[in-house]
Order: sequence, then C-alpha cells, then structure tokens
Amino acid sequence: MNPDTLASQYTNSELWNRSAALGRLAGNETLLNRIADMFIAQIGQKQSQLQSAIDAEDAEAIRFESHSIKGVSGDVGADAVRQKSAEMEQLAKLGVLEDMPEHMLQLSVLIRATTMLMEKK
Repeated sequence: MNPDTLASQYTNSELWNRSAALGRLAGNETLLNRIADMFIAQIGQKQSQLQSAIDAEDAEAIRFESHSIKGVSGDVGADAVRQKSAEMEQLAKLGVLEDMPEHMLQLSVLIRATTMLMEKK
C-alpha cells in the first residue's frame, strides 16, 4: 500500500475517534485534551523504540513496543494507529517479521495524520 495515500483512506473519526474517547471520559473535554497532548508528546519516542526493535529484528521487542503503542492509542481514541499496532503485535508474536518495515512505514503515516488532527483540537 502506498503510504502517501494511506491516511487519505481513513475518515477523521477513524484516525481519531474523539467522540468515543470523550464518551469514555464522561464528557470531560479538559481531560481528553490532556490525554491527547500526552499522546502527542510520547508517541515519537515509542515510534523510535519500535523502529529500533524492527531494525534489530527482535520479535519480542517489536511485540512489546507494538503493544505499548496499541495501549496508548486506544486510550486516546486513535483507532487506526491502534489497529495497525495490534496487527504488528500479532505478527511479531507469530515471528513474521519480513514485512515489518512496510508496516512501520504505514504506522508512521497514521501516527502523523492522527497527531495532526489532535493538534487542531
């Protein structure tokens, strides 16, 4: 899949399901904004750690880092990022690593598109 067109295949609510996240927080807009800000601040480091694990072809580290990204993206309603990281986690559990660089590229595109939406609030 071409990463240039990947993000355009998702609706804004698939990238950031803000209303669902807000619902889980009992409508607390301030808290959602804080959580989104924390996601934006932390996701780059998590992304870098996952890339290092992929570069090292370390299945367990890929699984761990993908799981971590899945968790934080789920907390904030970043559904497309959560789905892609869950897919990567599952592949790493199975030891299927050959396509990880392509999956990482796709994940990076989704993270960038999602954080851009969050920054607009």
